Amino acid sequence: MIHLDKVFYSVIHSGRRLPLLHDISLQVPRGQAVALLGPSGSGKSTLLALLAGIEQPEQGRIHLDGVELTALSDDARARFRRQRLGVVFQDFHLLPTLSAWENVALPLQLAGVGEGRTEALQLLQQVGLAHRCEHRPAELSGGEQQRVAIARAFVHRPALILADEPTGNLDQQTSRQIIDLLFDCAAAWGSTLFLVTHDAQLAGRAQRALTLLDGRLEPEKCL
Repeated sequence: MIHLDKVFYSVIHSGRRLPLLHDISLQVPRGQAVALLGPSGSGKSTLLALLAGIEQPEQGRIHLDGVELTALSDDARARFRRQRLGVVFQDFHLLPTLSAWENVALPLQLAGVGEGRTEALQLLQQVGLAHRCEHRPAELSGGEQQRVAIARAFVHRPALILADEPTGNLDQQTSRQIIDLLFDCAAAWGSTLFLVTHDAQLAGRAQRALTLLDGRLEPEKCL
């Protein structure tokens, strides 16, 4: 599902080139759950942006679900992201003017497959929020907003789910519920799950743990 081959990425800072990722090579089979750990500034979010096709590496290649992402144009990467990826953010990233079901249906509408209300309501039922389908984000708790975000990520049955600190803004009890929901949904639909997290409990649910330090992958931990 994920194949990175000697990926290198840097930025210009104060007139100097600052490497953020050094020759990252990685393979993740379909259906596997992987947790990426590391301190702030280690390059985790950069790697996630590369996997999402938001950024492009300077060197190396990225294949996702049999497609060479690094060979696609900006527009083609955006289409790929809409059709084949689901993303769960720490800050939820729900549109405040839309109801819960409208937020969930948005990926289907952007992909041009219809209104998506039926599919959205089915997903909200599965995450336990059917009774909140007409509520806007400001009317929902943090845990409820993250449930909506998870439903949105899975509504188009993506091959790959990318999650960026999905429990970072939640209390411990709510975090446990969100972790269960995320892994249950991935297992139900056979989605590959790639998580960036500081949460040891969340990482412990994954099948593999990777650690990124100073832009380099460390030897894997045994889980």
